[in-house]
Amino acid sequence: MYADPMLKILGGEFRSRILHAPKDDTLSRPYGSRVKESLFNLLRGWFDEATVLDLFTGVGTMGLEAISRGAKQVVMVEKDRQVFALLKRNIADLKCEDRATAMQADALGPVALAGVPRPVDVIFIDPPYELMMQEKSRDRVMEQVTRCRTLMADKGFLVLRSPIGAEQADFAVAGFDGPEVHKYGPDMHVMLYAPAKSPPAPADG
Repeated sequence: MYADPMLKILGGEFRSRILHAPKDDTLSRPYGSRVKESLFNLLRGWFDEATVLDLFTGVGTMGLEAISRGAKQVVMVEKDRQVFALLKRNIADLKCEDRATAMQADALGPVALAGVPRPVDVIFIDPPYELMMQEKSRDRVMEQVTRCRTLMADKGFLVLRSPIGAEQADFAVAGFDGPEVHKYGPDMHVMLYAPAKSPPAPADG
C-alpha cells in the first residue's frame, strides 16, 4: 500500500493531492489523468452541490475528484477489502468525511443502491474489464445501469467505462438516452447516458 504519485486529484479544492493505491495494479484500474481530465471537462458544472454515486470506486479516483470539484455528497462503493481500506485512508487524508460515504459492498447488488440519497446527479460505473468482456457478467452490469435510473432526476449523467464499444455489444438502456461514446485508445470506451425525456413504455402483458 502506498501513495501513487501518478494517481492524484486534478482540479478543485484538493488539486495535486496524491492518492494511496495498491502496489498490485491488477486490483484496480483507475482512469488515467488525461482521460479523467477530459471526462470532467465534458461534465463541467455538473458537480456543483451535486449528489454522486461511484460504483466500483476503487481507491476513490473519480468520487474524490467529484468532491474536490464541488459535490456535496458522494457515495463510493467498493467490494475488495484491501482497496476499500485505501479508499477510507484517502477520505481521511483529505478530511472530507462529511461529504464522502464509503460502502464496502458488491457494486452490482441491491445494497449498493439502497441507501443512496436521491436524486443523484452523476453516477460513475467502472466495472473490472473482465466483467464487460463476458456476456453473462456484462448483462449483470447493464441490469444495474437500468436500476440506477430510479435514483436520478430528469437531468444528470451516468458514465460507464468498458473495454468494448457499441460495435461489439448492445449498450442501449431503457430509461436513458445514449450512449454517447468517447473512445480513448484501443480498449477504453467511456459511455455517457442521460435520463430519457420520457419514461420507457410499459412491457406488454
